[in-house]
Amino acid sequence: MNAFGVHGCSVITAVTAQNTLGVQTAECISPSLLRAQLQALEADLPPVAIKTGMLGSAESCNVVAEFLEKFQGSPLLICDPVLKSTSGATLLDDNALDILIHGILPKVGILTPNLPEVEVLIGQDFQATAAAAERILETGAGSVLIKGGHTEGDECRDYWTDGKQAMWLSSPRIDTKDTHGTGCILSSAIASATALGQSIPEALITAKTFLNQCLKSPSHVGSGQSPMRIDRFRNDPQDRPTITVKTS
Repeated sequence: MNAFGVHGCSVITAVTAQNTLGVQTAECISPSLLRAQLQALEADLPPVAIKTGMLGSAESCNVVAEFLEKFQGSPLLICDPVLKSTSGATLLDDNALDILIHGILPKVGILTPNLPEVEVLIGQDFQATAAAAERILETGAGSVLIKGGHTEGDECRDYWTDGKQAMWLSSPRIDTKDTHGTGCILSSAIASATALGQSIPEALITAKTFLNQCLKSPSHVGSGQSPMRIDRFRNDPQDRPTITVKTS
């Protein structure tokens, strides 16, 4: 978030033991400590945008859902439904999924699942991305960005819709194995851009541009999937996605 000149305040939901090879173990923060963190920040640093990532447990989901009740859609909530790590480790308890879907998603302004997460959220395999997005909107989420990083081909295509307007964001696939944290980077960039006053479509384009910038700057650390270097947002035209507006 510093790359955009905004101040991000962290609320810790879980502590993980991980490296570039994967997540070895994780332990969730107690509900009382999680609630205290949220209350402390709200009292001194009220949010302009909120982003959720790994929630971990049903208890954490309940605390976050309770906290979000007071905001009624403002500030905008960006939800990255972190169900598994890049390496495949499970990061959300089975008991928490129902709470995420019914307690949190109706409060979400932008949901950012990848394709495996979409399958979990709608409870079935799917063939058409647009149809899957419509199913997700039935949960009450304001809009959904289905990320295409798990597809094959020379292009990475993401699909966004709010049920009224829709667009594809397409970029040449960047040949790198250093993709640790791409979902977190994208959702954090969306939150940053909306906090600066950008509309949702503008924020998605900004975030995709920033992610492409980061993917071109791998850190080359560790023996597995390395993270990327985070530099100031340059808004290089070469990193901007091609936008195709979908019409009915």
